[in-house]
Amino acid sequence: MKKIAKDKGFTLIEVMTAITILAVGLLLLLPMMVVSIQANDLAQNFTNSSMLIKQKMEELKGLSNPASGTDSVGVAQRVWTVTDAENDLKKLIIDITWIDKDGKIRSNSMMSYMMPN
Repeated sequence: MKKIAKDKGFTLIEVMTAITILAVGLLLLLPMMVVSIQANDLAQNFTNSSMLIKQKMEELKGLSNPASGTDSVGVAQRVWTVTDAENDLKKLIIDITWIDKDGKIRSNSMMSYMMPN
């Protein structure tokens, strides 16, 4: 007589257990994804603010006699201060502030020196 080969495969219990373990693992990763998205948004805002600061810094360095001032770029507020430093140097400080989508006030700043033309 022939032996009947047993069907090889997974039982329903094994499949349901695997799906449950996978679902729990994915749910545990969800908070990490949320934090990662928030961190990426914050990093993008700081990068954009740095670019706005550098843009204003280059604009001020191109002037022969820069002066302090303020302006708004989108939702950001830029404030720059020009003071006399020693040996014909001018000290430039640019601060930028904005409110992020969570309602928190964020800021970034940069300082540089220049020799007037």
